[in-house]
Parts: sequence; structure tokens; C-alpha cells
Amino acid sequence: MILRIVLIIVFVLLVLTAIRKFVFNWLQRKMLTKVENRFAGRRIAMMAINANFFGQRSKGGKQVRGNGALVLTETELWFCQAMPEKEISIPVNQIKAIELRRSFLGRSIFRQLLYVEFYHQGRDESIAWYVNDPEKWKMAIDRLINED
Repeated sequence: MILRIVLIIVFVLLVLTAIRKFVFNWLQRKMLTKVENRFAGRRIAMMAINANFFGQRSKGGKQVRGNGALVLTETELWFCQAMPEKEISIPVNQIKAIELRRSFLGRSIFRQLLYVEFYHQGRDESIAWYVNDPEKWKMAIDRLINED
């Protein structure tokens, strides 16, 4: 009897893992297609299709975090969240500071976050993401904003 219960639990965990992997792969393909369509013919300096969005300061602490595509070009830092679907475009010439921080809006994953301060509709704004190699992102954005 106990063996049967253990086998059922293992089976359910395997099925849930397979579903999670399928959904994650589907979302990554969806984000990659969006990036390819939006930036066709443009040079992409950096791209992450699994960036974890930590929110936008002006929207407060009760935002839905989510994964999506983060793209840096010579003129724009662009994010498209997979679910719920939303797009954010920050012109590079509106970025005023880039930092690495451990938390944003009271949330942390105990890793460095890419924190961006920028001007939006005449006001100061900030936003943060977790990305692989945030130091590399910071250096790439710093290079672009210091070219102006």
C-alpha cells in the first residue's frame, strides 16, 4: 500500500515537472519570436529571454512579478513580460543611472538585480530585473549612456 502511494506521488511529480518544462519552453519560444519580430534588422547589444521583472517604482509594491524578454539596443532598453503580457520601452537617452542592488520594492532573491533609473513622462522612475550576469548588463548600458 505504501509503495503504491509513493509511486503515485512520484508519477504526479514527474507529470507536473514535464508540464512546467513544456510551459516554460513555450513561453521562451514566444518571447524569442516577439524579439525577432520587433527587432528584425536592428542590432541587438544584449538579450535575455528569461529576465525576471521586479516591478516599476511608480506602480508600488503590489505588482505582479514575471519573466520575459529584456533587450538592449543602441537606442532602447525594452522589456516584454510573458504573463501578464506587458511591454516597457526605455529610450537609452532617458536612462540616468544603472546600479546593482540586492532588493527592489521590498523584494529580494538574494542575488544582484539590474536597477535602472530613468526619466518617464517628466518624472524620475526606476525599475529592476534579475538577469544572468547583471554586471555585464550594467557595463553595456553604462557604455551606451556615456556615449551621449
